Amino acid sequence: MDAPTDPNPQQPVRKMRWLGFFMSIGGGVLAYFSIVLPLVAASHHEDDVSISLKAVMLAPALVILGLMLLFMGNDRAGRLMGSRQRPTPFGWVICIVIAGIGILLYEWLKSRLRAYGYSI
Repeated sequence: MDAPTDPNPQQPVRKMRWLGFFMSIGGGVLAYFSIVLPLVAASHHEDDVSISLKAVMLAPALVILGLMLLFMGNDRAGRLMGSRQRPTPFGWVICIVIAGIGILLYEWLKSRLRAYGYSI
């Protein structure tokens, strides 16, 4: 008995929507720990406040892509973004916008921490 060999196996829509839900929740938790907590610590004049570029940039990406999967499902989000080998032009735009949001968020966070007197 041979197992079916589908060259492009896709998860059922419900599983991908759940993945989107957990991605967006994980992005929110990551945003809380990497953005909100450093700002709160700085407002309380803690001795040491640090931020992570990777965490600050990953948080909005997880939230946005997770919400896309949650509300659009795998099929529509896949058509919108394309595949890893052949992304669509709109997929490129989405990725560039998400990267831009992450960079702007990181620079804003650094400026807020500098305003509190921290050297980041």
